[in-house]
Amino acid sequence: MASTENENAPVADQEADDLKDRRRARSIVNEALLSVSTPLGNRGVGHRLLPGLWQAAVNVVLSCFEPDDALALLRDRARGIVGEGTNHDAPPRAIPPKSMTAYVSEVELAARTIMESIEAALERLQEEGLDDRFPETVFDASLQVLIPAWGPHHVRRAISEQSALVIRGMTSACNFMEPTRFQAAPQPGQSRKPAAPAEAPMPRVLPEAPRAEAPLPPQRIKVARTVNAFAATDVSHTGMAAWAAVLVSHDDDGRTETREISGTMLDPNGRAAAIRAIRECVLAACETASLASVIIETPSEQCVRAAAEGGTPGSRLPGEEAAWDEIDRASAVHRIEVRLARHAMDRELSERCDRLLRRRLED
Repeated sequence: MASTENENAPVADQEADDLKDRRRARSIVNEALLSVSTPLGNRGVGHRLLPGLWQAAVNVVLSCFEPDDALALLRDRARGIVGEGTNHDAPPRAIPPKSMTAYVSEVELAARTIMESIEAALERLQEEGLDDRFPETVFDASLQVLIPAWGPHHVRRAISEQSALVIRGMTSACNFMEPTRFQAAPQPGQSRKPAAPAEAPMPRVLPEAPRAEAPLPPQRIKVARTVNAFAATDVSHTGMAAWAAVLVSHDDDGRTETREISGTMLDPNGRAAAIRAIRECVLAACETASLASVIIETPSEQCVRAAAEGGTPGSRLPGEEAAWDEIDRASAVHRIEVRLARHAMDRELSERCDRLLRRRLED
């Protein structure tokens, strides 16, 4: 018995030291974040605290970790966020194109300002030998501020959108659109977190009509069909989003076809474009087929959740009903599976999607 206790003692000591180091690192980073209000206000971007904090924290993670490690951290933290929040049904904020450039500049300035304080925390962590905890501590500290303000659902949405960019090989923070309605923001007297200012909702912007890359094939006798597809989106700094889908179908009559469809729409956060890509992909895959077995891969975790058996709670937002109704009707007849794209996805289909997206945004 004494031998077992002696063997367990070093493990317990190590866990205690680890907990002590984590708490110390969090304390240093939190102190740095408490100091950001004044410089943000002096630079006129105090109202961009939350998106600036998100951008700064994500940039720290992406600059310190390899893509696979960054993706693992994002997914781990998303799994730890429970509940939907009181504002899960609030749609993302929509910003008109003429205001988008100014908005992006303000968020970037807020992120740089916050980074100046965070870099001071890094120097203190280095002095105490805790700098290896820097990226995770900054990201966790940002979540402590963002979850009470944006709500659990929308923070998971932010992580999902960022994960989609990392999967596609992009190493920059996503241009996340906050919810139009916040939860109760933390007050300075209630916690050691910066206050989260709320903004008045901005008007929704209707999407532009999509354009197809190729005309639909002529009507023919319906057949059984197997389809593999990849659907993705990209958003420019102006808020213009491109969506694209590439499908490879094999019919039981021996016919094989590859189709590319794409379009653009005004959608700063890319959610509506991602749904449009899935919808158009489903309709194209099932057209003229008596029974289609369709597998669609997408980097959009939000679409995967919303497509699963009628949508998980809170995954479908107001204004999206028509698109999901069409997808659900097709799913009632055909076998349709929407999967989250992994690194083992079909590279040819994803690369063709990327080329379509680039061409759309260059037009």
